[in-house]
Amino acid sequence: MIGSSTHSYPKSARLRAAPEFQAAFQDGLKHSGVFFRLHFRPVAGAGARLGMAVPKKAVPLSAERNRIKRVCRESFRQAVLPPGDYVLVAQRRANTADNPALRAELARLFAAAGAPIGA
Repeated sequence: MIGSSTHSYPKSARLRAAPEFQAAFQDGLKHSGVFFRLHFRPVAGAGARLGMAVPKKAVPLSAERNRIKRVCRESFRQAVLPPGDYVLVAQRRANTADNPALRAELARLFAAAGAPIGA
């Protein structure tokens, strides 16, 4: 079947409503990198959920925004993360980064968010 994949990104793994994003921004921990800023809010009893913001101001071309979001979703699916809400905000430099550089930074940010507090 064309387009079928064993790795899915179900609606239960997404942040979709504005209040969910706001809660992560206000109550979450922030980790910054060159290409992304990650806001992480631990949530007990739920799985890991991802929200993304790739602003037009930072990445003007829609094809580039979509590429960045695809890389983010792929990295999120492959990461083993503690339960919580993860919001990735793309920075201007993400526009010119290649996929391996984006993946490397996402792995570092997800590892920092998944590390125990004080580690």
